[in-house]
Amino acid sequence: MKENKLTPGSNMMWEASRMILPEHKERINDYQYERDRKNKPELAEEEVNIISQQLSDSMLSKLEVTIELFRAFGQNELKTGIISKFDTQLSQIKLQNEDEYEWIKFDDIVGVS
Repeated sequence: MKENKLTPGSNMMWEASRMILPEHKERINDYQYERDRKNKPELAEEEVNIISQQLSDSMLSKLEVTIELFRAFGQNELKTGIISKFDTQLSQIKLQNEDEYEWIKFDDIVGVS
């Protein structure tokens, strides 16, 4: 028997409505991306003081530290190097790693070891 719109159990009646507009597809993709977003943990004042002390010690004694940076999507990132400069005006530190350096914002730091 040939299948048509009226065949019991057939979904052919709704086949034409399976189209998704580009705007809808974009919104679905945005929703799925945002659903995976993590919130940054709030650090207690004591933790902030410990982190700032470790950063200061690294800069003064030229010791290498590993900094854990918060990432809203995916795993937190680890950066290793020596703190060479504090910029309190822009709330960031300069992390020196061999011949390269990188500016890191204080707000992104969630841990130091």
